[in-house]
Amino acid sequence: MCVSAVFRPSRRAVFLCCTCKLPPLERTRPGQTPGTDAKGTGVKLIIAAIKPFKLEEVREALTALGVRGMMVTEIKGFGTQSGHTEIYRGAEYAVNFVPKMRLEIVVPDSIVEAAVDAIAATAKTGKIGDGKIFVLDVAQALRVRTGETNDDAL
Repeated sequence: MCVSAVFRPSRRAVFLCCTCKLPPLERTRPGQTPGTDAKGTGVKLIIAAIKPFKLEEVREALTALGVRGMMVTEIKGFGTQSGHTEIYRGAEYAVNFVPKMRLEIVVPDSIVEAAVDAIAATAKTGKIGDGKIFVLDVAQALRVRTGETNDDAL
């Protein structure tokens, strides 16, 4: 395997394989969790399914915390709520999948708890179907334009 050095704007050399142009897999040191480097700049992925009318309130709460971006997708699903019945032009029909909004937010480890609390507090209506929040580890984050990684890429 032939290896060549590429210098990024951060002035760190990144060694790439000349055949596939991909960096080698990052290895963790003993006692270090995946997704963090020596400085502890790990990041987490928060996935939240919320009611559509709560989207703007949640966005404002996260922006106030310093979250700089999120991905939003319109989804349909069911959980405990299991859909409902509606009457349209005199005919009754079952709506099995309820419309929701899926938020995907990548945040530094330092604000994960605050972000989850903000989503939970602003998305809560106290009724069934308020949604779910999942927090996952992110192995690596990379900003394509600049080559910044992990916490700096956010």
